[in-house]
Amino acid sequence: MPLYDFQNKETGEVVEHNISISEYDNFIKDNPDLKRVILKAPGLTSSGGQGALQRAGDGWKEVQDKVKAGLPPSLRDNIKTK
Repeated sequence: MPLYDFQNKETGEVVEHNISISEYDNFIKDNPDLKRVILKAPGLTSSGGQGALQRAGDGWKEVQDKVKAGLPPSLRDNIKTK
């Protein structure tokens, strides 16, 4: 889901909200005291804050093992596995 930055029109406080695109229009209507501000490139939330290796299935470990086997021994520690 996209993360949006909003600024309170009265206080100037900037807050970040995690809102689906389908809910965005209703959020704007329900919160007239907030205006959208763009402080950085839009962000996205991922699956529960897990890292890429945690989200990868068990098949990925097999791929990593094959890659490590083909590398010279001095470079094998550069490949992080699950």
